[in-house]
Amino acid sequence: MEAEPREADAALGPTRALARFVVQRRAADLPPAVVHQAKRCLVDWLGVALGGQAHPSVDILLEYARLIGGTRQATVIGRGLRTSVPLAALVNGQASHVLDFDDTYASSETTLHGTPPVYSAALAVGEWQRASGLAVLNAFVLGFEVAARVALALGPAHYDAGWHVTGTAGRFGAAAAAGKLLGLCETALARAFGLVATQAGGMKAVYGTMAKAHHAARAAHDGVAAALLARAGFTAAEDVLEARHGFLALYTASAVPERLAPAAGGYAVLDDGFKPYPCGSLIHAAIDAALEATAAGPVAPEQIERVEATVNPYTATVTAKADPATGLEAKFSAQHCLAVALVRRRGATLEDFADEAARDPALRAVRQRVQLVGRPDYAKDRATVVIHLRDGRTLRADVAHARGTAERPLDDAGLDAKLLGLATPTLGPTRTRRLLARAWAFDQAPDTGALARATRPRTIGD
Repeated sequence: MEAEPREADAALGPTRALARFVVQRRAADLPPAVVHQAKRCLVDWLGVALGGQAHPSVDILLEYARLIGGTRQATVIGRGLRTSVPLAALVNGQASHVLDFDDTYASSETTLHGTPPVYSAALAVGEWQRASGLAVLNAFVLGFEVAARVALALGPAHYDAGWHVTGTAGRFGAAAAAGKLLGLCETALARAFGLVATQAGGMKAVYGTMAKAHHAARAAHDGVAAALLARAGFTAAEDVLEARHGFLALYTASAVPERLAPAAGGYAVLDDGFKPYPCGSLIHAAIDAALEATAAGPVAPEQIERVEATVNPYTATVTAKADPATGLEAKFSAQHCLAVALVRRRGATLEDFADEAARDPALRAVRQRVQLVGRPDYAKDRATVVIHLRDGRTLRADVAHARGTAERPLDDAGLDAKLLGLATPTLGPTRTRRLLARAWAFDQAPDTGALARATRPRTIGD
């Protein structure tokens, strides 16, 4: 069945139409390519969530979860701890976004990291409800679609004003996924949308701190909580997206409400991209270009006079921390990532975003020679890098599409390698390979909980 609304939906307001879309869609309707892409998203989510376990912000949230307490309903990935569904979604949402290594749904209109809030909600609810793997995959696809539609309807003005789309639009996807698995009716799901809308937040001002990933965490938590409250009869505006003082009216200066309707014959998740580098996706094309420009042979850092990177205007502003002081700040520094490519002669890895790397004198010296030039005609995944050498030579490369984007995707083998690299320190090699096999067969799993339990940390002998 094509992913388009029924004709009768045209008479509904956008909020109710989205709710009806989610309620009526069945797992049996998913095309095989969409099921496969949802599993690709799951493999990526598991890898980055397990890789994120080493970050101190996850430990802080775990202590918070223990302090608050709650019924043992769902698993915190990589820890073996069971806590309430909303708290499990919260911690897993943080872990799966804190490395900035997670998925990116990007267009000229918006940038959304849909998997952390939506899968964190769907897997927690699915485990609690003993839902099948296919049911969770379906809930994820529908939640991703809702998050993407809301993000597109907010348009570029929302992001330009300083909002983080993953925190604002992502929570609608989390509510949709949780509501689908809880069996909400159309009215209850519309109310759940009203509840997440009235709590929406997430500011770009906190990029480079633990709070950036907390946007995804709160989106997952609040989506689950909204679905649970709506199921119990809690009321909220049922037209929150289109209301006079509703979400679109307040959160963007230039709403595009027609984008709320699911695209005829398409699924937004098919346009999702997967990162090869653990940093802001806007920087990836510049990294690729720097590596291509120096592919013929290494360039000694002292030979570099200056580096000129022509990029999308967002890259030249949002990810332009010229002299980051911490590893988290370095994830939003195109200058730092270019310096890594040129000094360490490879694409950025997790070790390049430790605090020590941000303060590395060799990297700082090259960072100071990087100039970013924003061009409006450059797409977000395009970059041109010109390296001017002291001997008068120039090295140049133009990248039309960054590696990992929908136009130049990582293949399944690349996603396997990513999960194996990120998860092995927590699970050990044998159990990581078993987890990977479970993820690829998730559509056949009778019980979601088996996947979550397979992420418990390794013990001696594993």
